Amino acid sequence: MRLRLRGPRVPGAGVTSEEPAGTVQENSEESGDEAVTGAQTATRVLSAPAIFAAPLVSAAATVRRRSQRVWWLPGWVFAAVTQFPALLAVAWLVPGIGTLLAGRLLPLPMLIIFVPLALALCYFAMRQAPVRWREPAVAQGAPGAADGAVRRRSDVPAVAVIATVAIATGFAVWQAVYHSGQVIVVSDPGVYLQYGYWIAVHGSARIPASAAAFGAVPGLNFGSTGFFTANGTITPAFMPGLPLVLAGGMWLAGLPGALLMAPVIGGCAVLSFAGLVGRLVGARWAPAGALVLAVLLPEQYVSRAPFAEPLVQVLLFGGLCLLADSFAGGPGFGGRGRGMAPAMLLAGLGGVALGLTVLVSIGSLSILLPAFPALALMFVLRRPQAGPFGIGLFAGVACSLYAGLVLARPYLSSISAELHLFGLSAGVFGLVTALVAPLAFPGVRRWVRRVFVARPWGRLPSLGSVVKWAAVVLPVLVVAGFAIRPYVQVTRGQTDPAVISYVADLQRLAHLPVDGRRQYYESSLDWVFWYLGIPAVLLAVAGAAALGWRWASAAAGERADREALTLARLWGLPILIIGWSVVTVLWDPAELPDQPWASHRLVPVVLPGLILLGLWGSSRLVAWAVAVGASRWTAVAVATCCVLAMAIPGAVTSLSPGLAARPSVGHSSSALAKFVSRVQFPGAGTSATYGGSLEAVSRLCSAIGQDASVVFVDAGTANSLSQVVRGVCGQPAASAAGASPLAISQVVGSIVRADRRPVLLGASRSQLAVFGASLGAMPRLVLSLHTAGDAAVLTGPPAGTWPVTYTVWMAAPAGLGSGGGL
Repeated sequence: MRLRLRGPRVPGAGVTSEEPAGTVQENSEESGDEAVTGAQTATRVLSAPAIFAAPLVSAAATVRRRSQRVWWLPGWVFAAVTQFPALLAVAWLVPGIGTLLAGRLLPLPMLIIFVPLALALCYFAMRQAPVRWREPAVAQGAPGAADGAVRRRSDVPAVAVIATVAIATGFAVWQAVYHSGQVIVVSDPGVYLQYGYWIAVHGSARIPASAAAFGAVPGLNFGSTGFFTANGTITPAFMPGLPLVLAGGMWLAGLPGALLMAPVIGGCAVLSFAGLVGRLVGARWAPAGALVLAVLLPEQYVSRAPFAEPLVQVLLFGGLCLLADSFAGGPGFGGRGRGMAPAMLLAGLGGVALGLTVLVSIGSLSILLPAFPALALMFVLRRPQAGPFGIGLFAGVACSLYAGLVLARPYLSSISAELHLFGLSAGVFGLVTALVAPLAFPGVRRWVRRVFVARPWGRLPSLGSVVKWAAVVLPVLVVAGFAIRPYVQVTRGQTDPAVISYVADLQRLAHLPVDGRRQYYESSLDWVFWYLGIPAVLLAVAGAAALGWRWASAAAGERADREALTLARLWGLPILIIGWSVVTVLWDPAELPDQPWASHRLVPVVLPGLILLGLWGSSRLVAWAVAVGASRWTAVAVATCCVLAMAIPGAVTSLSPGLAARPSVGHSSSALAKFVSRVQFPGAGTSATYGGSLEAVSRLCSAIGQDASVVFVDAGTANSLSQVVRGVCGQPAASAAGASPLAISQVVGSIVRADRRPVLLGASRSQLAVFGASLGAMPRLVLSLHTAGDAAVLTGPPAGTWPVTYTVWMAAPAGLGSGGGL
């Protein structure tokens, strides 16, 4: 008789085949003890190779058995860590803007309010976070999924969570190593840093001009780059969201801490984007999304200096993640039986996060315009999330606009033309919202459905068929239109004399035809190709077409596709925001055209949106490969190729890999060692900028000393250092650029009569030599900084840096020594 063993086997241990087992049993019936001894010998022989493997296999089985009890943990951790940055930002910005409006921004009150608020938001949001999401037919196409099995609720692999967090952390560390030290006001990062420094030290956004420190002398200019003057007060030229975050870094570690806040926010932005990828495409694609975004030079560029775009990404992507989580479960919410209250809570928090993007950048108003027709459609479909989401969105936007009107009114007045254009766009979206509203009536919906599927005269295609094909063709036409734009249009229209001169200088440097009025906006799609690559754009077009085809097919009634409804809930608002932002930003970037500066306009939505659509297209390609019978490893290979096709072009632009002329190792080294030593990465992604600025500013403040009234005789020096002197050095500053020697002598005398010490600063010794005799002191060099800045290029991506020099000479009256310091 032959026994067939059932139940789990331990590979390599015990009996490894059925035949020997049967033989041993039959012999034991015939020959008694001798057969038993033979069976024991055979068992010892077969078990010997597995002596060391058996404990490991047993431990693995135990871990697998126990891990089944916490199957929900990876999904919950993924939801929590990708919500965390946006929740912390909301918890910091809400009390921060309140105390700043009151002129009482202080570290202790902020800490007392922020900590419990952050704990409360994280507790209530993460407690309700779903542990898995409806991923319609995506799990089958994801790397590592079961062989073609379609799962409506796929678990989140622990390795995907670990990889996502590791990539985001590595990105933050990378940017911290190569962070920019823009303490001197060169562009927006310097303005943001000085804004954050001032409110951290003084608790108010109102900067006094301190005209009394210069006596009663008219004609002095107290404004500078990024700072407006009105009614004796200096007002920063930006929204206060990012400066509030930089103020927290100031309180922690001074100016170095504020500078390192940019890499931290950049890492959080990558993490938030990966969370959105995991919710819309699949958790297994989240590390790919984080990787592709992390290797892009524009993302690195804005994460090394205090730019507003990464914080906008944190709030935007985090808000969309919270909204997607609110749709993850419906009744029962993730199978935990909590009803719709968690969904409404998450939707409300998502609306607040989206609304607060305006507090960081006024340009976010344009990004949020598609949210209003989407909100109307949510009300039409009677989604319980609509009310909380709308309230949170309107509350965040209203709070942000009120703060802007109070703290940055001169700045908003300076961009009134852009705000007027935004008003027109808002009117168009209001009309679309009004057209959506009648769909709330069932009779209107039935009539629209009949019109959608009807075929006029029996021969013409139905409106649904036309819409379906239009959804496929439209992304292709948009990209094709931007591709041929440089051949049919040359954009001109710059009117600022300083910008015209700057562009002309760059054109002469690059041996281009000199035309300072050119804006180069017709090449905006080329900017995307330089940084993201053509394969990613093609995959994004394919992904957008696939989404449109599926939605239109379901709406036309050609198939009952419940998964298409799930796609519409998750993708509806993100696809509207992506489509609107891509078209409007590429048509009119509204920035200086030099790279990498202009690339920061692509950062908030354009590049991440194309990556998101590209990963969706990749997932559909992998799913199609599985559907036609491809093996699991073939599907993994297809997914890997798609991700590499999206990541390699961006990495090449960022790193600019190349070979040195000679190896840095000795002649006796191997050929491989010589080759490796020749590999170099001199690109902008591995180049730090404006190093040494903090030390140079410290020396300047020490040279100026205390009780000084600083007068700049050079406009360029005044624009770069006026707020630095006023904020970091703590001394009043004004510009008398262009004034005659007699007028400046009168300013000096007025300062002396006001019991202050006059200090003149200029860019060269010759500018101050004429005042040396009247002041009784010869000019001396107080700041000489030779550093590196981003190389500005008009017709291609930047390949590195170029030298930048700052020189400041000072003249002060003899007998009035300087002292003190920072």
